[in-house]
Amino acid sequence: MSTPSSPSWKLLTALLLLLSFVPIAAGAVRVLRVAAGGELTPDNARFIAMPAPVVLHIVGAAIFCVLGAFQFDLALRRQHPRLHRIGGRLAAACGLLAALTGLWMTAEYDIPAAMQGQLLFGVRIAVGLAMTLALVLAVLAVLQRCMVEHQAWMVRAYALGQGAGTQVLVLLPVTVMVGAPTFLLRDVLMALAWGLNVAVAEWLIRRRRRPTARL
Repeated sequence: MSTPSSPSWKLLTALLLLLSFVPIAAGAVRVLRVAAGGELTPDNARFIAMPAPVVLHIVGAAIFCVLGAFQFDLALRRQHPRLHRIGGRLAAACGLLAALTGLWMTAEYDIPAAMQGQLLFGVRIAVGLAMTLALVLAVLAVLQRCMVEHQAWMVRAYALGQGAGTQVLVLLPVTVMVGAPTFLLRDVLMALAWGLNVAVAEWLIRRRRRPTARL
C-alpha cells in the first residue's frame, strides 16, 4: 500500500485534473458564447434562451472536479487538515450545485433528439439524483464522524461528477473513426462512461476496505 508521501497520490491528482481539463475548457467556451449571444442554432438555442442553469452547472462542476482531485491526496489531508475541510465543504456545495442544475437542464431544456434520446434522458436523471444523494450522505457521515463512509460516498459522487471527462475518452475514438455519434449510439456511449466511473469507484472503495490495504 502506498504511504501518504507516495508519488502515486500526486499522479492520481494529476490524472484527475487532466481528465477534467477538456470538459472545463469546453464549458468555458460555452459560457463565453452564451455571454456573447450570437446566432441561434439547434445546439445553443436552449442555452441562450435560459442561460442560468448551464452557467451555474459549468462553474459548479469545474470547481467540484478540480477541488475533488486534490481531496484524494493523502499527504494534503494529513499535512493540511483544515485546508482539506474547507476544500471539502466547497467541493460538496459545488457538487450539489452541479447535480441539481444538471437535473434542471435535463428536465427543462428542449434537447434535440439526435443529442438525447429517452435512454440518455433517464440516465441523466438517475445520475443527478444519485450524485445528490451521495453528497448528502457524505455530509451526514462526516457530521457523525463516520470517516470511512464519508470517503466512500464522496468517491461515488466524484465518479458521477467526472462523467463528462470520461465521455470525452469514450466518444473521441468513435468520433475519429466514424464521425460524431448521434441518437441511440450517443446515448449508449455516454451512459457507458458513467458506468465505467461507477465501476472504478466501487472497486477503489472495496480495495481500501480490505484489511491488507490498511496503513
